[in-house]
Amino acid sequence: MAVEVRRQPCPWVLRPGREDDYLTYVRLFAELGLEEPPPSATMWEQEVAPRTLLVEGSGGVEGYTSTDALGVLGYVGQLVVAPSARRQGLGRWMMQRVAERLREQGCRSWALNVKRDNAAALGLYTSLGMKLVRQGTNLRVTRAQVAVLPPVPDGLMVVPVEAGDWEPLTQAFGMMPGKLARYATLPSHRLLRLAREDGEAGTLGMMDVRSGGAVLYPFFAASLAHARALLEGAFSLLGAARESVAVVVTDDAPLEQLLRDAGASVSLETFELRGALPEP
Repeated sequence: MAVEVRRQPCPWVLRPGREDDYLTYVRLFAELGLEEPPPSATMWEQEVAPRTLLVEGSGGVEGYTSTDALGVLGYVGQLVVAPSARRQGLGRWMMQRVAERLREQGCRSWALNVKRDNAAALGLYTSLGMKLVRQGTNLRVTRAQVAVLPPVPDGLMVVPVEAGDWEPLTQAFGMMPGKLARYATLPSHRLLRLAREDGEAGTLGMMDVRSGGAVLYPFFAASLAHARALLEGAFSLLGAARESVAVVVTDDAPLEQLLRDAGASVSLETFELRGALPEP
């Protein structure tokens, strides 16, 4: 006798973020365990909500994900599952829906950052074909700690990043393609680079001063001395009252070690994963 097996309806629904979701977003944002505060309500409305999807379940909003289509690369900026909804397959379901959405937007690969000690998330992402490509460390750095770095070379200045700089900087420092072009459109990001006063070309370093200096990320420098030039430039930009800055040091062991030895505190350690989008 044949037995009919009925598929249970999916318990979750994705929907776009709305202005009135801000407090829910802030509550779930706290699950990321980041040192910096959540974006402001204005930033949520203008920049974050348009690229965020919330998950509705039996318990209300049970998670969210924020993504960007950067040309052929899709960037999963954040993916959060509420504690009450974990271990139910929601994270995998969300990643599958994200993959579908990115494919529809013309992406062929995707990338994200994850805490190094988040074994469950790492297991999920690697099972979807993503691989480790680099690692970053969030450091809280003071002016005194910057002073341990080698002296700044003469003839350097910090200038805004222009459209013609996007590709050379991306190539020089192995950044995600399309990321600088995207950040250049967002009011909460200020892209700056090192340049020589004599106008000689070169990719010496760059930083993104986010949300009034909450964090410097991406941050890349050609040498320890160039890193000092960028950090001193950030402190100058943020004003004398600023005692420290958060900076994400990516794949730069000498810089990270010097700052750690000088007393810079670590708030977060992450892996960057990339991979081809899974087939539908």
